[in-house]
Amino acid sequence: MPPATPPPVTVVIDRDDDVIHTHTALAAHHPPSGRITLHPGPGTTSETSLAHDLLAALGKPPLLPGRFPGGRQPAWEAATAWMSALPVTQLIVLRAHRLTARRAMRLLQLRTLTGIHLTLVCHRPHLPTALHQALQSADHIITTDFQTARRHYYGATAPVPLPADQPARPSSRWLTLPALDRLVSYDSPSPCAAPCTRRRSSGGTAHRPHLSPRTLPSKSPIGFMG
Repeated sequence: MPPATPPPVTVVIDRDDDVIHTHTALAAHHPPSGRITLHPGPGTTSETSLAHDLLAALGKPPLLPGRFPGGRQPAWEAATAWMSALPVTQLIVLRAHRLTARRAMRLLQLRTLTGIHLTLVCHRPHLPTALHQALQSADHIITTDFQTARRHYYGATAPVPLPADQPARPSSRWLTLPALDRLVSYDSPSPCAAPCTRRRSSGGTAHRPHLSPRTLPSKSPIGFMG
């Protein structure tokens, strides 16, 4: 049975969209320890697709077999059942600033039904309106400190922090080169046809990736899709 009063929702404000928050939250994903990290699929806004993402994070089939009235799959019912049946106590949701009001309310209802500790990571300096309104009905705390956020990601099993004289952040804080396989030019009629790769010298030093000037016009703004 879920506790009468679930733990307060933890809202992590990642002001600069620093990749260290994403990496740390993803690394905390460990279902046997009761920790699930949900990274909602990009470009989706429906409640059902969020339930499918949650089922996949739980290691369960996102698409349910059978026929349902009106074509509606009981995805949230299935996700709630699995969350209750499995030893899950912590749910971390990345890109929470993109949640619609209905999606946010679904997660808050899931918290009430299962008693999980819900952590929402907003990669923006401030809470968006939809999430701010949804949280008005839930007890919540907000933190902007990375070390505090990490303790929430890992719960009682948080790794021991590095000594003060050692860097707490990885040497590479931003997107790594494998992300360039999705590099596109907004002015180009088509994205890169082949993945952009990096070359290495005989000494093993990585060079800048070779990008064809044909696919990247010299005066075009460049963006990363992801």
